[in-house]
Amino acid sequence: MIAMGRPRSLRLTAPFLLVTLLAAAEPPRDFRDATVAWPVPVAPPAGAPNVLIVLWDDIGFGQFGAFGSPLTTPNIDRVAARGVRYTNFHTAPVCSPTRAALLTGRNPHAVGVNHIGEYANGADNSQGGPKLEAGTIADYLRGRGYGTFAIGKWHLAPMTEQGADASSAFWPTGRGFDHFYGYMGGDMNQFSPEIFSDRPRIKPAATRPAGETYFMDADFTDRAIGLIAEHHASAPAERPFFLYLAYCAGHAPHHAPPEYLAKWRGKFDAGWDVIRAETLARQKKLGLVPPDTALPPHNAGVKPWADLTPDQRRLFARYYEAFAADLEYVDAQFGRLLDYLDRSGLTDNTLILLASDNGASPEGGVEGIWNEMRIFAANQPGELAGGLRHYEDLGGPLTYPTYPIGWTQAGNTPFRGTKGTTFEGGVHVPLIASWPARIKDIGSLRPQYLHVVDIMPTILEAAGIAAPAVLQGRTQPPLAGTSFASTWPAAAVAAPAQRDTQYYEIHGHRAIYHQGWKAVTFHQEGKPYAEDQWELYNLTTDVNETRNLAPAQPAKLAELLAVWEQEAQRHNVYPLDDRHAGPRDMLRPEYNLNRTSITYYPPVSGLHKFTALERRNRSMTIKADIERDAAGEGVILAHGGRFAGYTLYVKAGRLCYHYNYAGDQRTAVTSDAPLTAGRHTVSAELKLTGDGGADVTLTIDGHPAGRGRVPVVLPGNISHETLDLGCDLYTPVADDYASPYNFQGTVHRVTVDTTELKK
Repeated sequence: MIAMGRPRSLRLTAPFLLVTLLAAAEPPRDFRDATVAWPVPVAPPAGAPNVLIVLWDDIGFGQFGAFGSPLTTPNIDRVAARGVRYTNFHTAPVCSPTRAALLTGRNPHAVGVNHIGEYANGADNSQGGPKLEAGTIADYLRGRGYGTFAIGKWHLAPMTEQGADASSAFWPTGRGFDHFYGYMGGDMNQFSPEIFSDRPRIKPAATRPAGETYFMDADFTDRAIGLIAEHHASAPAERPFFLYLAYCAGHAPHHAPPEYLAKWRGKFDAGWDVIRAETLARQKKLGLVPPDTALPPHNAGVKPWADLTPDQRRLFARYYEAFAADLEYVDAQFGRLLDYLDRSGLTDNTLILLASDNGASPEGGVEGIWNEMRIFAANQPGELAGGLRHYEDLGGPLTYPTYPIGWTQAGNTPFRGTKGTTFEGGVHVPLIASWPARIKDIGSLRPQYLHVVDIMPTILEAAGIAAPAVLQGRTQPPLAGTSFASTWPAAAVAAPAQRDTQYYEIHGHRAIYHQGWKAVTFHQEGKPYAEDQWELYNLTTDVNETRNLAPAQPAKLAELLAVWEQEAQRHNVYPLDDRHAGPRDMLRPEYNLNRTSITYYPPVSGLHKFTALERRNRSMTIKADIERDAAGEGVILAHGGRFAGYTLYVKAGRLCYHYNYAGDQRTAVTSDAPLTAGRHTVSAELKLTGDGGADVTLTIDGHPAGRGRVPVVLPGNISHETLDLGCDLYTPVADDYASPYNFQGTVHRVTVDTTELKK
């Protein structure tokens, strides 16, 4: 029998035991003795493709060459020739809800984006940006090893989240993208844009090489190529990229280089009725629509081309020339990206999904508009006389144009309705999918009914990735979409659609698609919803809503309205908001509405338009403490730019104030006496007079120095440009200086006061 006592070798004194244990716990003192344990990077699934989403803006079903358009889009057509075209793809009626649905895979109301951010009302379905608990495709792909980049238009951040003080939660870099290069709002001046790189604003000089003409969508293409090249050069070969490239092209302003504008001169003189009929004929020949498809009647407000005056025909054709030149030029830029993918050997394993965000836009109104800021800043439609005054400049940097609604109708061929409605013309747009390694039935068509929420599940399936149940501690809501990757094989051309139901809503306009049928209503603002007249269409036999079956089939209509109610409840569509939120009503952060005075100190400039004080229906005083160099000139404060705004500046030794009413009316007030060198307190008071106008008084060191009269003040927001201190960053508010017109001296402080709120 063996004794079980403690071995003598372990009988240690307590102090000695403590020292021994501490020594054993010490980490190695030299790296040669350490265990190497590098963090293991997340590996994407084997064979996961690169993913490129190319989203165009306000492009109707009939505005790409591959979809029957007379416009020249050879590079978009190149993608179509390498892939498949979907003839039954749908989006939300306007851009932000579409983008929210595309990036989150959920319906827009469900994630808080019932409209664009500027029109958000604070309800649960109207937050101005996708709810943070809804992960994006970038979140999910980055979590599985992808490099992720967003370039171009974002338009998914609430107004409260766009100032310099905001977090990145609603910016691309807060929603799963490693890098962002683009703009935050709805559209942008192609020649002089406000651009952000990740979060910081890029100074205009950095994007405008000396001696070169800058163009934003070309810059976006350069940046896309650069980011892919850097990724390809530095990342492991098996690490794919996801690029979300959202061009401005298609949306106003329709800008293009002079040589592209010249190419389209006279090409649309036959008018929109002829272009529309020729587009439909090409669509039938291409198999995009059934052979018996007939054009619906003109949309409301559209006159036959033959009924227009010679001046109208001349001007309206010129507007569409600018649009065609814009689209062709940006298509050429997109071609440079395709060429890079070809050269670098990336094309074969890159899934490209190319689409528009909604149908063609009616924002140009009946007569087109040379300056879109007339809508947002002046609450005014376009008018013939203004367009004719700017006829020679349309498409160039002195204009901000968009075409009349007759061309909207032609662009949406063969559908009725426009962007902003729930008819097919607002939501039925092109989609192209290309992936040479996987999609072999190239150049073919697919008729399955699809919706933009189906894009995210398709990408996830292609990448071999499942949507996570939890992301950054937030439980993920279920995806609303269904993958359409099953439609890629040749045998799937006649396969049934995976989606049989989809709701639509905007401004109280509603529609429901269910098993080939569609119920749709056009709501009149302010009227009870119960009075809306619903229409009923069988889209399997009537693709463009020409035969209303509601009177003949009330039971079928009732069935679809029950489905509408079910889907509306399920996807958070209520409450409805039918306000068209025009320039007088565009919503802003509450803290901004309640402020009446703010003092700016240098080097503040480039403040977001909604960061500046609310000035609609308010008198305003700008008071500045400045120190002027001898003979020094320059801007003290500017808000806006060439297309609307106001500015206080020094020119030719005089204090000057310039009020720019959407480029149509300009008021210049100049001081009676010169402004000497040295330190001064100067001010400009704009006092509303109750008749739509305002009186302007200039002072220098407390003494009246000049007076003027602004005949009409802007009722809406000041353009898309920023508020700048000591400069005018992008385009000049006044027409007697060139941006940035930096102040020569020191602007110590500027106080803006907007008291006397007019009831």
